[in-house]
Amino acid sequence: MFYHLILENETGQQINLSRTANRFMFSKIEGLNPPAGTVSTSSYAGMDGSYLNNAFIEKRNVVIPFEMRGFDVEKRRHELYQVVKPSRYIKIYYSTKNISVYAEGIVETCEMENFEMLTKGQISILCPDIYWYSTETQIAEYSKIRGAFHFIFPDNDEPFPIGQYSTQNIMTIVNDGDEVGFILEISGGPAKNPTIYNAATDEYMQILGDIKDGDVITITTKTGNKTVTLEREGVVTNIINRLVSGSTWLTLKQGENKFYVRASEGLSSLKVRLIHRNAYLGV
Repeated sequence: MFYHLILENETGQQINLSRTANRFMFSKIEGLNPPAGTVSTSSYAGMDGSYLNNAFIEKRNVVIPFEMRGFDVEKRRHELYQVVKPSRYIKIYYSTKNISVYAEGIVETCEMENFEMLTKGQISILCPDIYWYSTETQIAEYSKIRGAFHFIFPDNDEPFPIGQYSTQNIMTIVNDGDEVGFILEISGGPAKNPTIYNAATDEYMQILGDIKDGDVITITTKTGNKTVTLEREGVVTNIINRLVSGSTWLTLKQGENKFYVRASEGLSSLKVRLIHRNAYLGV
């Protein structure tokens, strides 16, 4: 199978492990499948069967065994060490003909056999975030005024639009991966008490209080990284305490998702962006 495998460290340095056949040879890559699940049960007293305590998915472990062939093996080994360092952040880019994804993790080991005729090695990466994410981003937007200004100008005197007034307050986005959280950006203003509703379930998220012109509220609903922040005049503040009781950390189900935008005041001045990447347990 044709594929690309690139590793990138926290400073942006990359090493392409699939660039040429005489640099790195692979027989397999472990960790592309869904991670193992852990299921905890307890037995009933004097009864058949057992009951479920909890079930969850373990962290992902990406293991890359390889061989180094050709000339300048020592030089290439040190190039690898510059990017892949134990206990440091690493980003794994993996792509085939049909999919292009990445995962983020921490390097556990980068080991190599220096004194063998054939130089072999293995990289082990632990990924606390269990998903592979699409490298492409999907964005759904809500705004009462949608830009329509474009180049090239018409070559006649007929009127042309520079904006369109929207009568819809709904955002639609399609999730082709597993159910996952997303990033929500609310800006514009002045407005008060912005609320996002899931059109199918009536679940909602509401931020209490005012939004001033120039404010940006960012909500992240991803498991393990749930945040609500306000950027005002260049200062970022945690405002998770402004999340109204009864709010749900909304997620994107598989397939089409629709969300309504509401506000007690200033709805027409709000701009909302829903930012999503498809997430996959296995690729």
